[in-house]
Amino acid sequence: MSTTSRSAAARRVRAWDRPDGTPVRVLIVDDEPTYREYLERYLARDGLSVRTAETGSDAIRIADEFGPDVLIADWMLRCEMHGIEVGEVLRARWPALRILLMTGFPTADLEVEAARVGIDGVLEKPFGLEDLSGAIEAALESRDPLPRSA
Repeated sequence: MSTTSRSAAARRVRAWDRPDGTPVRVLIVDDEPTYREYLERYLARDGLSVRTAETGSDAIRIADEFGPDVLIADWMLRCEMHGIEVGEVLRARWPALRILLMTGFPTADLEVEAARVGIDGVLEKPFGLEDLSGAIEAALESRDPLPRSA
């Protein structure tokens, strides 16, 4: 990695710290294990605190313990809930939660539903890792500051 790349990555990590200096907490919900692990490794390498879940109910349980700042959820989970529903439940508990949806099937209906719920961004699969970083950064900058305590 070049010095320029390292310094840019270091600036991004510092920008993603919570006000108390701890890393921003990201919860990834995707029913595809390989994809979930790939995103987790990338974000953890960038200095974020990351947890993952396979289902909506797992995500809610993990969120209760973890207290995420950002939710990245697949829109079409093969389980009892889809990504928007997970986001709605978690946003009710943490109003400052940033929510990003991932989808391979963008539709006008998704855009309407995402706007209704207040989704912070939609990533169309396949997307690049830099697109993911940019979406997280934009979501974190778009709302009130993160709370100082978890």
